Amino acid sequence: MALLNQLFHKMTAKPAPAQSPEATVPPPEPESARRLRPLLDGKRLLKVQIDGREYQSLLLALDCARGLLWLDELFPRARPLVTGDELTVSHYQNHQLIEFTGPVVGSGRGGFALPLPESVYCGPRRRWPRLDVFGWHPISAQLAVPGQSPASAEVHNLSAGGARLSLSGDWRPLLRKGEVLPLCAFTVAPGIRVRCRVRVCAFSLNQRPWRQTLVSLAFVDLDRQSREDLARFVAHRVTAQRHAPAEAA
Repeated sequence: MALLNQLFHKMTAKPAPAQSPEATVPPPEPESARRLRPLLDGKRLLKVQIDGREYQSLLLALDCARGLLWLDELFPRARPLVTGDELTVSHYQNHQLIEFTGPVVGSGRGGFALPLPESVYCGPRRRWPRLDVFGWHPISAQLAVPGQSPASAEVHNLSAGGARLSLSGDWRPLLRKGEVLPLCAFTVAPGIRVRCRVRVCAFSLNQRPWRQTLVSLAFVDLDRQSREDLARFVAHRVTAQRHAPAEAA
């Protein structure tokens, strides 16, 4: 009798509802992936910087489960990428810059992988405030041009991302836009020194007050501590200049 009762209860018991796939809520997409998804969906052309040179690529996939993103092969063809190569990837549209940096962690057929960045910069193209120093805060610099001895220069303005220098004479025949120069060195203030490679962004000849070449440069491999020190110095001086007229009034 007991056995019949057990069979009866098994037959009449309601089965536990099966968990449908829809009931499983996927983890939320990381913020960095949300910022990058328009580049993937819109097949936006990306600028990739490595070793001071610029290339183009496309975002192929966002693998949030494994914390990776995949980029297409670089164009024009670059040297073979190896694990640990540091890349800066950016896209500029509608006055907004999207940019992140990361190391190569793997490669596959037709592309390579980077870690999904913890943060992605989205904002104005000029990420750091720029400080004009020419005339009130003299800063002498050394700039090395391939095939030439390091030349003396003077800093006109600077930011945590780059600087504008002047060189006496006409240096245009020796400069190329996008070229990486092996050395730019100057001391901003005690304990704040810039010494790194730089990329030529623009240059022009100025005849006044004397014949000189103005060169706009972007820092290529400035170490993090120097960049942070420089950023604090510039931010402090820019703030002081903004408040000076009000205080004087």
